[in-house]
Amino acid sequence: MEKEFIRETKRTITLNVTGGKIDSFREIEKTTGTVRVYENGCIGIAGCLGEPDEAALTEKAKEALAFGVPYPCKLEGALELEEVHDAEILPIADFIPTMQDFLDRLGALCPKFAFSNKIGLEYSRTEYRNSLGRRLVSAGRQFYVSLVAQNRGSGNLFDTFFAWDGDYFNAEELLDEFKKEYDAFFRPVTLEPGRYPVLAVPDQLLYRFGRHFLGDLYAAGASLLSGKLGQPVFSDRLSVKDDRNPATAQTTCFFDAEGCVAPDFRPTVVENGVLKGLMTTKKTAAQYGLPDLGSADAAYDGVPEPGFHKTWVEPTAETLRELVPEKAVFAVVASGGDATPEGHFATPVQMAYLMENGELVGRLPELNISGEFFELFGKDYLGTVHDAPLPGTILSAFMMDVSI
Repeated sequence: MEKEFIRETKRTITLNVTGGKIDSFREIEKTTGTVRVYENGCIGIAGCLGEPDEAALTEKAKEALAFGVPYPCKLEGALELEEVHDAEILPIADFIPTMQDFLDRLGALCPKFAFSNKIGLEYSRTEYRNSLGRRLVSAGRQFYVSLVAQNRGSGNLFDTFFAWDGDYFNAEELLDEFKKEYDAFFRPVTLEPGRYPVLAVPDQLLYRFGRHFLGDLYAAGASLLSGKLGQPVFSDRLSVKDDRNPATAQTTCFFDAEGCVAPDFRPTVVENGVLKGLMTTKKTAAQYGLPDLGSADAAYDGVPEPGFHKTWVEPTAETLRELVPEKAVFAVVASGGDATPEGHFATPVQMAYLMENGELVGRLPELNISGEFFELFGKDYLGTVHDAPLPGTILSAFMMDVSI
């Protein structure tokens, strides 16, 4: 009989913001424990909320073997590794006054906006052990600001938003960028319909096609990528990974739910246009003869399932000016779109800026963008830039049809 033990603790501190003022504070800490045992091709699982009693959970997991849930026993071998980056970003006693001062300064810089939504801190720690001698510890921290901005008197629930996350807080950095976006918001511009570079956070497009990267759909022939594993499918400039690296994915474990550790802590999905991996677990990988990507997820009391955590795209340019030197559409809010089973994608963009030479020019009217899966990530993929306009940000550019 083989065994895995997992203990996970998450601590979140959340400030609610209404009209530029902090009106509530919430702190939550949650600990869960998991034991999985494997015997005769089956898995037994026991989980708990709160500090785990490993011995008691182990007995419950052994009892659960009687349910006969099939699962291959393919535990990872001996390895001891710790990545701990959970030093306090801001003392809790200083958090509210520091953030209210930030909001006051933001309100003075952007007087026509009313700000609401959330600001928060997150700390996480996960420990994994198995009976083959593997012991992994991952701990991270994150500060985030997610502010909805309403143009006073517009009558809209919101008009745009200001957002950022990282493992530190720098008021000057955020205020400088948010002021640029505020100024551009009040410079209305127009654009003739046509094909233009569209800048977006890569998840805005990739998540629409996420199911096509699922191992079980791939094996069933229901994915647009079926039969293409190991083949050049996209632009040779495109490399996509599931980011588990503590340097860029602050509160994500560097290992997956089954103790897999990828090179550079980033399991590879696409490498230089070649489809290298699919979202699998050890079970689906074994069942369909697919490589184990090492990005499994699992509820504290559940069977592992395919997961994907944070998109990391290989940078191809150092600056926005280099990536999109001419006119480009920067899609800030794009909600309500979808992709057809054949791969055609279209979405309305409720908030977008016009950019030229990598700089914000002004606010565009509501518009629509569209493209096709293999073209968007093939010939229409222009590249990706990191740390622009803010550190930690990833923006990708695609040639797309734009209509207004």
